[in-house]
Amino acid sequence: MEEDYWKRFLESGKIKDYLYYKGMAICKQVMDHYESGESGESDYGNRHGACSDTGW
Repeated sequence: MEEDYWKRFLESGKIKDYLYYKGMAICKQVMDHYESGESGESDYGNRHGACSDTGW
């Protein structure tokens, strides 16, 4: 499906079509991340992750 959007962009040259293509790539990354079961939590939370200092 991503390839279809890329071909559409190549034919039209429109920014809109390129953004659709990039949107599909981002969507695929999000879905792959979700399906892998990885946590969406950041290391920058309040007392969680690699950085445990809250800065207070």
